[in-house]
Amino acid sequence: MSTDSMNDAELGALNWNEQLEWWEGSIRMTSPRDVELFVLARASLVANRSITADARTVIARIRTAEDACRSYACGELLEIHNSEWSEGSIIDAGEFIRRLEPDSIEVHESGYSEVHFRDGDLFWGHSVVVRIRPDGSFQEAAVEG
Repeated sequence: MSTDSMNDAELGALNWNEQLEWWEGSIRMTSPRDVELFVLARASLVANRSITADARTVIARIRTAEDACRSYACGELLEIHNSEWSEGSIIDAGEFIRRLEPDSIEVHESGYSEVHFRDGDLFWGHSVVVRIRPDGSFQEAAVEG
């Protein structure tokens, strides 16, 4: 095993990105395809590129939180979509949730995390991000990019 890659017992194959100071890999949520996983391990916060216990706890929680993240994003962004982005084609919550497709997960050393979704053209190709506090409570949902 080189210092640039590892096979983690819980997370599988991970590769180190020196520039961004994070591990890169993929995991499966509840959708049928894997999503990219980025786990920060900044030298200023952890030793030896280690993945913190807080980060591991969050990753385990996120694996089963896809539906909750979609629902939260819908609650925060459906009205904005329908009033500002829909071009007159109003949709309901079910359609909004169905169109979100998990894309990547970013987990910080503290347990703060972000789940990024492809928008299914809800926001003209911009991504939807759900930010989650270390305790598992939702912080916000936003449109990015």
